[in-house]
Amino acid sequence: MTPSATTTNIASPVDTKKIDDVARKPPKDVTETVLSNLYVERAWKLASKVLTRQDAPDLFPHFTFPGLSYYTWNDSTFWTSGFFPGIVWLLYERSLMTPLSVAPSKDLLLAAQKWQIEMAKEQFKTDNHDLGFMIMPSFSRDYDLTGNRASLDVVVNAARSLASRFSHTTGTIRSWAGARTKLYNIDDQDVDFVVVIDSMMNLDLLYYAAHHTGDKSLADIATTHATTTLANHIRPNYSSYHLVSYDPNRQGVVRHRLTNQGYANESTWARGQAWALYGFAAVYQWTKDEKFLDAAIEIANYFLSRVDESNGVDTIVYWDFDAPRPGVWDVSAAACASSGLLLLQQLAPDRCNYLESVLRILDTVTARATSKGDCLLERSTSNDHEHALHRLTEHGVVYADYYFLEAGNRLLQLQGKQRNISHEDGRS
Repeated sequence: MTPSATTTNIASPVDTKKIDDVARKPPKDVTETVLSNLYVERAWKLASKVLTRQDAPDLFPHFTFPGLSYYTWNDSTFWTSGFFPGIVWLLYERSLMTPLSVAPSKDLLLAAQKWQIEMAKEQFKTDNHDLGFMIMPSFSRDYDLTGNRASLDVVVNAARSLASRFSHTTGTIRSWAGARTKLYNIDDQDVDFVVVIDSMMNLDLLYYAAHHTGDKSLADIATTHATTTLANHIRPNYSSYHLVSYDPNRQGVVRHRLTNQGYANESTWARGQAWALYGFAAVYQWTKDEKFLDAAIEIANYFLSRVDESNGVDTIVYWDFDAPRPGVWDVSAAACASSGLLLLQQLAPDRCNYLESVLRILDTVTARATSKGDCLLERSTSNDHEHALHRLTEHGVVYADYYFLEAGNRLLQLQGKQRNISHEDGRS
């Protein structure tokens, strides 16, 4: 399977900000909690520190250890580095939809642009598939909201860097050079071509660049990858595998289906399922191909069928849907899925009615996982695989906060409180 075999219609994505969903308006109390100043103020407290600095930050929040309130930080090369700049852009975006008391929009904009400066050099990174996570949360919003051409250039260069990892033989973009637990060690790229379900979240980068440049080859690579991933990562019941290893020398040959962060190879890792539902929804947003919408809806329905409401009060997303109970939560999976579910509702309101489910999830998140430290939310799980080299549970992580705030912005959009804030017709 090659990109030339997949011709992608680079459509302008649905303008999700114009959909009237008053009939399914979220209950006021949950929505107001999600959108409360508490979370905005906490995010801004950390973000605003750049306004008193001469230089731009070169370290970025990543996670908090269990029981500790302060972030550990990584440099711009780490895969989570783009999320905090994206958080600041989400604050600025929200300020254009509804008044925020924490700071004038101009200060939010200045901080957002300053936080992203050191990320720009990652646009030429070719040894990592996470460029979508690293670049899109900030640079695409900068271009969407301000028309900053330099940020569009960063996105386009990053897309071409990501495309360089595509294999015509496997029909996929290589995710990792290898994978290792205490049970297995995949370390030969000539033998194993590793693709993880997280990769679906990076395709937006390719589609966005294709839309703005007319380079259809980027979109064709994304669609080919999505088609192959749908065939090989998604089970007949629409649960998902975390990791698929292909033979890089034989077309269409799968060597292994494994987990690296979930409970077991045949279990369903909750965050992976969230990546899948959001990722396939985004592919539909760009291609308008109904097979991707159908897949996203089925994957979403599977996710919702596995959340735990057995105590009659909470709607809990455990770290793996098949791990023994009681188990640890993964609030990052809950937050990512919530934003993805709301995106599906925006894209296909006649087929998707996920608001109540999202609000039940977010009600539990805000009531039971609000942090008092640097991060907004706690109770995420990076990895609790029994044989993982490093296990980390019940902690805060920056991408949980990012998708939580993004879900809040989507709730505002669904309420119809926004105006069209994109500088042109494009994804925003």
